Amino acid sequence: MGMGQGVVRGHLITLRRFLLTFWRDARAGNMFKRRGGGPQILDFFRTPAGGDEPTIVQDSRTDGLFTVEYPDERLPVYERFRVLPVLVYDDEDGNVRCTSCNICAKVCPPQCIWMSQAKSPKGTVVPLPEDFYIDMDVCMNCGLCAEYCPFDAIKMDQNFELSNYERYQSHIYSLQDLLVSTEYYAKTHPGDWASNAEVVERGKVAKKKDQRLQKALGATRPAAPAKPAPQKAKV
Repeated sequence: MGMGQGVVRGHLITLRRFLLTFWRDARAGNMFKRRGGGPQILDFFRTPAGGDEPTIVQDSRTDGLFTVEYPDERLPVYERFRVLPVLVYDDEDGNVRCTSCNICAKVCPPQCIWMSQAKSPKGTVVPLPEDFYIDMDVCMNCGLCAEYCPFDAIKMDQNFELSNYERYQSHIYSLQDLLVSTEYYAKTHPGDWASNAEVVERGKVAKKKDQRLQKALGATRPAAPAKPAPQKAKV
């Protein structure tokens, strides 16, 4: 087969699949249905459902059209989908779980995490982060920091809409940018939050938090006055 015949045959195969894609959708009655479930701002083919169609799940058996007109249409984000790490704090008392132990920075393959420990007015080290930074352009989304964190302080978030017009300041996330509540994580990861492993881990975190609190209270409690030495009786 010559080169010209191969090119023509390839175009014909592509055209056949292109036409079959529309024919399958038309035969199934899905010709003008939205794939992402959301209403369009400008929609020439508005259906009676008004944008309430179920979202399509693309897998090996998906047939027909499955183009989603993002951002007007959005597919559901799966719970295990991960992008950037976040730092979790407890809703009950606002306690930040991170102790600035630096394990996450040590296991990070691209070395995109750096932090500094907080200090008390006396200059002693406090198990809390004073500064915590992650360069999102360097982060490879591997999740090792969340895997190795001994205090269950780091979790992987699902937010993927991170692009902007500047990359040297806004792409470096600080401590305040990374903080999320336990309520937020329970909402975005309901299955993981209710799992037995997570319940056991939360119990360990609460126990460690109480130990840290008692240690901090012991360090700040004023020392008891020394008892005077007993005087010897005069002869």
